[in-house]
Amino acid sequence: MGTLLLATVLGVGIGLLAAPQAGTETRRALRKRLAAMGEEFDGELEDLRERGGKARHVLRERAEELRRKGRKAYEAAAEELESLRGEIEDEEEGSSPVATVLTVGAGLAAVAYLLTSDRAAPARERVREAAATVRDEAGARWDQFQRRRGNGQPTTESGTRIDAAGSAPQAS
Repeated sequence: MGTLLLATVLGVGIGLLAAPQAGTETRRALRKRLAAMGEEFDGELEDLRERGGKARHVLRERAEELRRKGRKAYEAAAEELESLRGEIEDEEEGSSPVATVLTVGAGLAAVAYLLTSDRAAPARERVREAAATVRDEAGARWDQFQRRRGNGQPTTESGTRIDAAGSAPQAS
């Protein structure tokens, strides 16, 4: 940093010593140059404003044109959708075997995607967790039902009570 400062001071000093004209003349010339640059800058700024206004106008026209085209495309798509819905309703009344096969195929493809896709892994994990929760709750309720049914004594699946030794009484 010190070297940079020293080089700047030396450069300014050498420039002042080697200046071809007096300081008042140099300042006057600098003022004229700055005034000319200011006028050029104002002219360029005005030109830029004109161009910006034209570009803004063109951009607004283009946006309005795209909006009209988008609205037409939306309306056409809505009409096509209504048309397809009518066709589907007509076909559902007399559903063909091909349509049934295609529907089943689409369902199987969706299931295959759910079971194999990496993107569907979080959904599969949530399904597993929900299934585990339901299984645990069902097991707890079954045990509770068995206890009430047998007055607190465990029973086998057929409803036979288990004795203290842990086995069901044998039929004779």
